[in-house]
Amino acid sequence: MTGLEELIQAALLAPAERRSEALRVLRGEAPSVSPAPLPPTPSEPHLTLRELAAQLSVSVCTLWRWKVPGYALGGRQRYRLSEVEAYLTSPKFKRRQAVLRAERRDPVPSPPRKP
Repeated sequence: MTGLEELIQAALLAPAERRSEALRVLRGEAPSVSPAPLPPTPSEPHLTLRELAAQLSVSVCTLWRWKVPGYALGGRQRYRLSEVEAYLTSPKFKRRQAVLRAERRDPVPSPPRKP
């Protein structure tokens, strides 16, 4: 993971007051010395769709069809395994799954042919 990716990931995981403090430091409005160091937060990596598919043992197309939640980092979609697993157990996904199953059972009829 590059330094920039680590910085972005730390910014996404930081509490709101910590992010606003960091912005003040970057703008030069506050001293850069923190009164008390915060313990490091455990970071979960952002996965590509292929990596996520391998972790869940499903195809990339299935994840795309399921519309799993993700983030656009650096212009590319990335996913967190814990968030996707939570989505897969949510009522929202259950409804999506029912719609997909209904579409498979009842395909859209094609228009009648003219003789």
